[in-house]
Amino acid sequence: MQYRRFGNTALTTSEVGFGCARIGGVFQDSSRREIVTLLRRALAEGITFFDTADMYAQGESERLVGDAFRHNRDRVVIATKFGYRLPAQKQLINQVKPLLKPLVARLGLKSQQIHSGLRGTVSQQDFSSSYISRAVEASLKRLKSDYIDIYQLHDPPTDVLQRGDFVEPLELLRRQGKVRYWGVACLGTDDALASLQYPALASIQVGFSALEQAALDAAIPRAAAHGTGIIARQVFASGLLTRRPDALKLDEIDSDRQVAMRKRDQLVAYASIAKGCGRSPAELALQFALARQDVSVVLLGISRATQLDSSLSALRAAPLSANECQLISASRRPGR
Repeated sequence: MQYRRFGNTALTTSEVGFGCARIGGVFQDSSRREIVTLLRRALAEGITFFDTADMYAQGESERLVGDAFRHNRDRVVIATKFGYRLPAQKQLINQVKPLLKPLVARLGLKSQQIHSGLRGTVSQQDFSSSYISRAVEASLKRLKSDYIDIYQLHDPPTDVLQRGDFVEPLELLRRQGKVRYWGVACLGTDDALASLQYPALASIQVGFSALEQAALDAAIPRAAAHGTGIIARQVFASGLLTRRPDALKLDEIDSDRQVAMRKRDQLVAYASIAKGCGRSPAELALQFALARQDVSVVLLGISRATQLDSSLSALRAAPLSANECQLISASRRPGR
């Protein structure tokens, strides 16, 4: 495992991080003990960065991270997020989750079947000072910690970023020692650029992959120039880069048909590059993201031991050559 400095902060993190979005849900077939064991094994393998959010599995993701590292908190960097409010129906699901999970498994229910009966439960966002103060206390309790290393706004709208009302309450939390640094998990690259106007900003989180390279145009270079920590997510493009292009339906690639067709062409080119380089698609995708030395940490979405194993295998592969990087960059389509 290699380690990188996290922007201009005092933090050093593993070059890959554990993305905790998919742990703790009612549809996950692993037990709490198995997930905690998985998190601790990731640390034993050298992964020190764990990215979660108060919304992931209605808070259960944070609880699992807290259970895993309550006795060795100083060995890990925990990044979490705030800004989404749970509607009443989802709060109810959270309360009955211990009963719901075995029922879901017994009946063989799927995620789509449950969510189809929960229309109107889209979470609302709140970045007000009063909400931030409540949200951080709730996250600290679930994480079983008295501080959060990186506290991130979760998908804030552009107008919220432009107003900057969140800066004062976040700086207060930093002075109080409840938050070491704060950042923004951005929906798009324009929002990442808008975030850089705040001198106290420590990090941005952006989507970045061989399929989605737009962050390379300005967001990543400018953030690096500011000394901002850069968290790269979705390096496998939500699994698109690791699947056979001919097995993908257009609506699986993108809801916009024209965009989907353009991306499918790019995926075909990518698969050809991987074959020609003698690399697996996952290996190529991960090594492409790691080739950017200005990226502080590359997140890997992990929920099972097999995924950790495959990610570590791809991590141990040889770094990409300059020619391999150029081939992937050249496969990019305009606007992607």
